[in-house]
Amino acid sequence: MFSHIHPLILPLGFFFFINSFIGVVGNAIMLICFFKNKRLRSPCHILISLTCISDLLHLCAQFVYCVHLFGNSTFQILTVFQSNPNSFPVTSSQAQCFYMLIIPLYGVGASGPLILAMGIDRLIAVKLPTKYRLFQQEPKHYIFGQLVFPIVYTLVLLYYGFHYRIVDDKLQIACAVPLALMGTPFQFFTYSSALIYFLVVIVYGIVYYLLKSNQASARFKSVFRSIMVTVGFVLFGWVTTTLTNTLSYEITDVAFTAQLMQMYAGITVNFAAASNVFIFYAINSEYREVIKALFGCKSKANTPAFEASSTMVTVSSTSQIQKRKLTMASIN
Repeated sequence: MFSHIHPLILPLGFFFFINSFIGVVGNAIMLICFFKNKRLRSPCHILISLTCISDLLHLCAQFVYCVHLFGNSTFQILTVFQSNPNSFPVTSSQAQCFYMLIIPLYGVGASGPLILAMGIDRLIAVKLPTKYRLFQQEPKHYIFGQLVFPIVYTLVLLYYGFHYRIVDDKLQIACAVPLALMGTPFQFFTYSSALIYFLVVIVYGIVYYLLKSNQASARFKSVFRSIMVTVGFVLFGWVTTTLTNTLSYEITDVAFTAQLMQMYAGITVNFAAASNVFIFYAINSEYREVIKALFGCKSKANTPAFEASSTMVTVSSTSQIQKRKLTMASIN
């Protein structure tokens, strides 16, 4: 049945299909939680939901790849070749691949900038809690400001993909995300993603340090911890993929071996995109209670979901003590 598929490629096809199916359902559940629970309408949760949408779109690209993989009658996985296109029932030109994946590419491009935006949101909430509450009074303006960079970056990426697309029908490929952004666009995406995730590490590191010295509600810490674990999976995935893509051609001169290494390295990125619902269910009690309610399970009214807002951060204990001393002095 799958004799035309290389035995080392076949497990990847099954993984990408199953992982993408689970990821699409899981991210859809996260979005349902957002719409079902009014307490999940804060700017932070809006950014979390937008990240889930981007991951969902990213995972949808793998279904196109699976159709190409399991529909091909000869082995031609992720390899550009010149041939008679009529000989292969499920292939596409590079331009056609770009058009087919243009919506998933929105998710691919926006994912990193949205993770950075979540980190900036948490940094503002911790460092400038008073101003953050003021921003929440006009959440539309605040969210729009946070989305400027993700939108601009994604549009630039898509422009590069459109400008450098290859319309030659003699060049047939099995459509996948890297090939939809072939050449210069993929280089731009790789290098810019490295810079974005470098900034992500800095921003989240600062937030983590500030949370160590500041007091925050249990709900705030739970949300941030969930985001941190998600970011950790994503960072591990992109670091693994980037290093493998860079070193694969240095390790071997065989094109197939290099491409095989790159494809297996992509497992971590796709796994991270599908893990959102599991991470938030395991760590964040608020999401856990909403998800349980969706499936008819009873929720507990004494969980942190009913504690202070996830945006609530108080000043450090030292400053609180100083305020108390000043209050006592004024009374005396």
